[in-house]
Amino acid sequence: MLALTMAIAAAMSVLVPGTAVAAPDWEINEAVKGTPPSNELLDCADTIEVKVWVCYESHGDRWSVYDRDGDSASALVEWKNYRNGSLYRQGRRVNGHGAGTWAYCNKNYYEDSTLKGKQGWWDRPNGSPRTYDRESPFQS
Repeated sequence: MLALTMAIAAAMSVLVPGTAVAAPDWEINEAVKGTPPSNELLDCADTIEVKVWVCYESHGDRWSVYDRDGDSASALVEWKNYRNGSLYRQGRRVNGHGAGTWAYCNKNYYEDSTLKGKQGWWDRPNGSPRTYDRESPFQS
């Protein structure tokens, strides 16, 4: 009888699909208006886009977002943080202070994690956040 019970349990474990892992919730934060970043540990996106330029300071986990366009949209960085090859955290840092301004925010990422980001913009009253296609590695 025990053998039959174990056989049924083994068969059921094969038939029941695995549990899906949900993507982490988006962390959305307003960046604080500040000065241009000035650190030798700075890693900036290698392309300065029409609307935005993003830099990341690994010593301090600080994002700096520059709004380059005088439209009504806010400049942003959309980042994804990976640990052990899996998406661990994701979020957006938004500079809503207008064209010609730098804004920054501090985060706390694991040192052994990978961080990627896309530059973008968000015209909040008129739609969803948009990003440029290029994803830049900021920490690996």
